[in-house]
Amino acid sequence: MACEELRVHLRRELGWPLNELGRIRLHMGNIAGAEEALLAAHRAGWDPQPGLALVRLAQGDAGAATAAIRDALERPMRLPSKERPPNNDLQRAPLLEALVEIEVATGNIGRARVAADELDLIAARFASKALVAGAAHARGRVLLADGDPVGAEQSLSESVRLWNEVGAPYEAARARLDLAEAHAASGSEHRAALERQAARTILDGIEAVPSVTPPVEHDHALPVQQGASLNVFHREGDYWTVTFDGHTDRIRDLKGMRYLARLLADPGREYHVLDLVAAETAGGGHGDTGPVAALPRSAFGDAGELLDPQAKLAYRRRLAEIDDDLEQARATGDIERAAQVDAERDFLIRELARAFGLSGRERRAASASERARASVTRAVRQAIARIGEYHSELCEHLSRTIRTGTYCAYLPDPRAPAGWRV
Repeated sequence: MACEELRVHLRRELGWPLNELGRIRLHMGNIAGAEEALLAAHRAGWDPQPGLALVRLAQGDAGAATAAIRDALERPMRLPSKERPPNNDLQRAPLLEALVEIEVATGNIGRARVAADELDLIAARFASKALVAGAAHARGRVLLADGDPVGAEQSLSESVRLWNEVGAPYEAARARLDLAEAHAASGSEHRAALERQAARTILDGIEAVPSVTPPVEHDHALPVQQGASLNVFHREGDYWTVTFDGHTDRIRDLKGMRYLARLLADPGREYHVLDLVAAETAGGGHGDTGPVAALPRSAFGDAGELLDPQAKLAYRRRLAEIDDDLEQARATGDIERAAQVDAERDFLIRELARAFGLSGRERRAASASERARASVTRAVRQAIARIGEYHSELCEHLSRTIRTGTYCAYLPDPRAPAGWRV
């Protein structure tokens, strides 16, 4: 199917949102859903740890959880990440936090203590408030399990404070639950009750998600040809209610979903990609309104020089500095630093080469129309692929009927029209 072809092209990129989806579902207590998303991320070539190990722990399989998280630390997959550079302590930090949780749960306090010590070193090295909060939480868990509730209270209180400052309510709630246990262990039950209540309020709010199949409003319905089935592609906040062939799903908002909605609302109508981009930027109505949409397409021109003079000067200055950095890294035997400097130099050279054409002429960035065509096509394909995770029939239908390019359109079979409420 066309949807499967899209999944091949999006294989690596698809793994990251699937991994994030699994993490969110785990936070919300949807263990089966978290497992499904994390396994899908792994199939797409993404490292599903530490999420999958924590899923195994939540399922009561402590042995599998322990084996998975230890293996992830001892034999990392060395895959690229959108959040952390490869082969770096930042990759180990979330694995170590999960290791502490799992080892404490299985009674291996010694291993948990070693992991917490390493987390402290990483947090100190990078001076990140979130890393310090995670390390303090791990340290508090170890101290509590080791029979030191007073020390645990100090570390866990610090973790709660830092998570609140970072703006991470889920992590703060988890730290509060452990702080409640520390208070209870030290004989301060009234404090324990306060922390449990605060944590429960936060977690209940996180778990209070909208219904998967909310009632469909029938106002503003589009006219439907006789004999056509009414399908729904309707945005409600950060989610879309999508109904096709009697099957309803709730799908997270993407820019491509908004492009699809505009095309589905006007079957057969061709939209220039600049009109789609301008209308979406102007606020998302169905009409071509707003100051951007009012401009003639020729007014967009091109994007100018690929690199402005200030950027080129900064790149050349950094290239001059890199030779000194590389010489120092080699002199001190810092192989990892030397490799990073080499990679940075290669990147800068490629960027400067890309900015100049024959005879040293400045290269111009792509025209607005071409940039919009590439952006809209990519966004629409990503949205169809996301829909395919929930509804393969709709994915196949859209793959057959949505045409992308400089002009985009929804072209359903006129013999079997599909009416849409958008």
